[in-house]
Amino acid sequence: MMAWLYDRRNLFLLLAVLFGIQVFIFYVYDLEWDALGYMALLEFVVVNVYLVLDYSRHLLFHRFLSAQRQVPDLSWMEYDGSQKDRDYQRIIRQRESLRHRQAEEYRQSRRDLQDLYDMWTHQNKLPIAALKLLLQEEQPDIREMRSQVLRLEQYTQIILAATRLESPETDYVFDWNPLDAPIRSVIRTFSPEFIRKRLRLTYEGTDETALTDVRWLTFVLEQILSNAVKHARSQIEITVKDQVICIQDDGPGIPAQDLERIWSRGVTGQNGRKETAATGLGLYLSKAVMDRLGHEITIETSPGRGTAVRLDLTHGGVQDKD
Repeated sequence: MMAWLYDRRNLFLLLAVLFGIQVFIFYVYDLEWDALGYMALLEFVVVNVYLVLDYSRHLLFHRFLSAQRQVPDLSWMEYDGSQKDRDYQRIIRQRESLRHRQAEEYRQSRRDLQDLYDMWTHQNKLPIAALKLLLQEEQPDIREMRSQVLRLEQYTQIILAATRLESPETDYVFDWNPLDAPIRSVIRTFSPEFIRKRLRLTYEGTDETALTDVRWLTFVLEQILSNAVKHARSQIEITVKDQVICIQDDGPGIPAQDLERIWSRGVTGQNGRKETAATGLGLYLSKAVMDRLGHEITIETSPGRGTAVRLDLTHGGVQDKD
């Protein structure tokens, strides 16, 4: 009741002013005061009928709106009333549409992240099972155990990178960094795999620098070199020229039907299906990271002649997220 009276304060003020004007006119022109009494009584009845109907409408609408608090959307709203009401309703609908879209994007993001966690959990079972079997042997193969531990580290880095990449708090630190240090660091990481698989590595070193985030660049190098180690037959070559890093292997190459989908998440391709350790996330995350850093990544391949992955670092700068 008090809220309704407060909302109608301007109306009551207007009625008081109009009645005052009427009294002033009757006084100036010396009119019959009985006529003013009859006029005031008639106005009182009409105004009170209007106020009773208005209060009833206000009370019903208030109860209706209170009941709609539990409704998850605003489909019950109608464009009626004043222009101001319609403008407010249009704004509310736009905000509601935005909220629904953001909620759906959040749910999709959570589903994607859950898929990543499920994939990560499934992939971790393989090296853990292999380590358990190796530990049961009297003389376990240390090289094989290191290989399985490296696989666990790779899977952990992938899931951490996937989580950080989608986080709005992810920071990128750009500086002119020497390229030799991260390349040699990644080579040392995979050196046990080179020995175990008897792969020959060719890398002459470089004194070039590039404007990049060295931490994220190292992650990309690890993913590309990991793929090269998996598929190479006998050798891998790493070259750096004009801020372009090329990692080339002599593996079976990528079939033409897989080349267009190679950057998609979860796509392992024909070669990946032969490799039980393939997750289909390495190239997908590498492409995402390179895009965010403003760099380019391309693949040149032909079946039976190996694959060359080129990381073009000539441009650097954080790009907007999709």
